[in-house]
Amino acid sequence: MTKKIRLLPLTIIIMSMILGVRIVDFSVGVEEAFARNSAPETESKAEKPQEGDKEAAPAGEEAPRQLSSAPTRKEIEYLQKLSERREELDRRARELDDRETLLRAVELRITERTNSLKKIEQTINAALKKHEAIEKAQLDSLVKIYSAMKPKDAAKIFNDLDDDVLISIVENMKEKKMGAILAKMNLDKAKKLTVSLATRMKLPKIEG
Repeated sequence: MTKKIRLLPLTIIIMSMILGVRIVDFSVGVEEAFARNSAPETESKAEKPQEGDKEAAPAGEEAPRQLSSAPTRKEIEYLQKLSERREELDRRARELDDRETLLRAVELRITERTNSLKKIEQTINAALKKHEAIEKAQLDSLVKIYSAMKPKDAAKIFNDLDDDVLISIVENMKEKKMGAILAKMNLDKAKKLTVSLATRMKLPKIEG
């Protein structure tokens, strides 16, 4: 009987220890299960932005939109028109350059032609002056010859001379000598020469 009484407290202690271990194991399992169930909610709440955290946009203003890097259709059309306009300006610039080059070439040719004509003109004038000097020298020589001749002999030659040559000689002779020759000339020839000289003296001088 006494042994049974002594075993009873010992049995109670052992049962208490066993129950205590089970209660601890149960509580640890419940805490781990609660932790597993509450973790996704905590993470989802952390990931999702709270409505209160959002900054409200000012009244009357729209939230800024993210600009797209791709050009719009209007921008593409504008760039195409700009490119066409630039090509047109380049084409006109090339045409102006070609015209300017052509004008310079024509101007150069005109200048060269003008200089060539001036040289030709100078050559002609020099030749004319030389020819006139020769004619003047010949005419002076004839005047001296006819002036030295007797009026009768000079009159015979004057009757057969061409009118233009005769007038040129008579104009350069002295009046006294010419009067004596006219008196010995053929009457019709002398009359014609006198009319030609009178008409020639009345003609106005042309200034060249």
